[in-house]
Amino acid sequence: MFSELHPGLHFHQYQLLEQIGVGGQGVVWSAEDSRRNEIVAIKLTEVVDSEQQQIDDEMFERQVGKLLNVQHPHILPMYDFGVEGGSRYLVSPYVPGGSVFEKIRQASLPLEDALRFSAEVASALDYLHGQGIVHRDLKSSNILLSLKNHTYLADFGLARSVSLTTKAMHTGRGTAPYAPPEQLKRLEISAKSDIYSFGILLYEIFAGELPWGGESALGIQQLYSFAELPDPCELNNTLPPLMKDVLRRVTSGDPALRPSSAGEVMKMIYYIFELRDYRLPGGSADDRVVVRAHDAAELFDQNLAQWTTDETTSELSLTKFALIHFDHKRQDEKEVEGAAGRFMLFHALMYGYEDEYWWSRVANSHDRLAVCAGLLRMQNEVLAVRVLNHLLDDTKLQQTSGEHYGKIAAALLQVAVHSTDPALSRKMLSGLQALIPPTSAWKNAKPQPEQDKSLGALALEDSDAGDQAARLIGHIRSQPAVDFILKNADKDRLIPALLEIQRSAGSLPAFLPGNIRLRVTLEWIIHRLTIQPARLFGAYMLAFAGATLGIATQVYLTYRLPEFMDAARISSSLEQGLICGTLFGLGILLTRVIVERFSGSSAWLRVLFATLAGAIGMNISLFIFHVLFINTAPRGMLITLGCVLIALAFAVGGLIRWRAIRMILTSAAVLATIVGTWWIHVALAGSVTELTPFFRYDYAWPAAQIVLTACLVSLWIGIFGNLVQLAVKEP
Repeated sequence: MFSELHPGLHFHQYQLLEQIGVGGQGVVWSAEDSRRNEIVAIKLTEVVDSEQQQIDDEMFERQVGKLLNVQHPHILPMYDFGVEGGSRYLVSPYVPGGSVFEKIRQASLPLEDALRFSAEVASALDYLHGQGIVHRDLKSSNILLSLKNHTYLADFGLARSVSLTTKAMHTGRGTAPYAPPEQLKRLEISAKSDIYSFGILLYEIFAGELPWGGESALGIQQLYSFAELPDPCELNNTLPPLMKDVLRRVTSGDPALRPSSAGEVMKMIYYIFELRDYRLPGGSADDRVVVRAHDAAELFDQNLAQWTTDETTSELSLTKFALIHFDHKRQDEKEVEGAAGRFMLFHALMYGYEDEYWWSRVANSHDRLAVCAGLLRMQNEVLAVRVLNHLLDDTKLQQTSGEHYGKIAAALLQVAVHSTDPALSRKMLSGLQALIPPTSAWKNAKPQPEQDKSLGALALEDSDAGDQAARLIGHIRSQPAVDFILKNADKDRLIPALLEIQRSAGSLPAFLPGNIRLRVTLEWIIHRLTIQPARLFGAYMLAFAGATLGIATQVYLTYRLPEFMDAARISSSLEQGLICGTLFGLGILLTRVIVERFSGSSAWLRVLFATLAGAIGMNISLFIFHVLFINTAPRGMLITLGCVLIALAFAVGGLIRWRAIRMILTSAAVLATIVGTWWIHVALAGSVTELTPFFRYDYAWPAAQIVLTACLVSLWIGIFGNLVQLAVKEP
């Protein structure tokens, strides 16, 4: 079950942060407690499916109410308990000062601290025993410390409430070096069992290590002999000689020979040290809010003093950072400036914990960039992605320039170059392209800097990451990188890489040979004309349908047969519409493709070439229409000028984003062409065959009927010709 635990896992009101301890059958995780709005420690112990385990669990659940109500200044309160996912959990406040075990391993305890720790633990033990509770697992790792070095007796996973009728059931082996023989033998235990463990703890506190270095357990030896503790003075010659006698009595194998309370033990300790009369520490339970705030402030001050933005590591764990975060959040400051803000943002980004919150709290853009630059020096891919996402989301920050921005770009590029994950490399390069403003002109030739060389080397790869690297080269117009590609690319990669550069930059540097430039240009044109063929086909079919329906409508409404629904009338209209619509629709498609697919080129040049290409296709269509179906070759320039006007409308429409406006513009151009050429023909032509109009009408028709018919035709062409978007966004 423990293998399924992971940071971010939710159960009840808890969200796990990180594992902070392990031992025996359990693990300890830190977690956010959303109800109490604080950081807690959760000990999870495997639930063994056995009869004895069920007895222990039932007993613990019956007595847990008493444990939940324990209140003492040196006992860590228990907040919650239960069973989740096959393990039993106990929840307590998180204490950031470590344990007495860790404190002892770092250095020998000063006498003052040793006496105070011992007295505080004794006070906690006597309080528990007064409540009828035996801890059963007293050891130095279960004595936690605040940052003021106040002790808290913790971990009540084995604790039991003792009564005369249930003594025999209170078993449990505890931790071997500390456990009395009766506990190891699974006999009845009592408060004096804790006194025994307290004696071992005192030896460890004053001597600096466990008896026999923890390699042998006194309780086990006492099961078959009259073994006694070794002399602690051999390890600490500053101790009074009588310390040996006191501790041997406290750890007697016979419970009846042990002192009756921990307070009595401390009185003996004080006596042999020739100190004044010992009194148990008193007072009410500590105010957890005050303790928490002090610990958070102390952690913050200590770590901030040792940290700088240039560092790439930190001694501050995620759990301790979360403790500081909760304290700062309670203060509800709008902005945090200077080193404090950089410190908090650095750790929030490093751990991915409340990073959005701290990004918003640190308002100074230079502070944000300094933190990002420091984190990216770690060359950690997960951190790089996290930093990049924040930079991309911060549009205001993207307008900032300076030394940090250059360092960030260089660091992101290094991550992209050295990553073994192609998707991540592509993401890094794409992000860089979004962050770095485009360069207006190709840089002059110069000795290749390492950055340009790395980018050029990555562009040599025939992969998505290689293509993105080439696009970035075009975006920043790095001439040294292009020169590197030209000299090192193989024949299969050279043109595709340069093509990506051309697509991004819109041009290539002048030093490229003419034959290579021509090949790239042709490849670029073919690519732009053929990219997304399904969309091209759809656009043509709709333009073809619009032209077919428009021309068929024109023929049908002007057909000179008396029967409106005559079969010959219908078939002839469709036939003429299909034949002429094929080329007319192609003219519309060519016009739009040239304007919309070559967006990197000059707008007026695109409009010019698109108008010419489209007008030719439309003109051929109308020529076929008049020759095949009217049996007269068109005369004059009206049809040609009309086709130019329609093609120009489609070309200009390709520059307009809104589809409805494009439809209105092109429909109006078709209407103006049809009506205008007919009016010019009627007004200026000397005969029926001169100044051939776009379409012919009955000379007896009123103007309204002509305009209405032309409207129907133009709407088919204008609407259907613009339904599909042909512009393609560069990757």
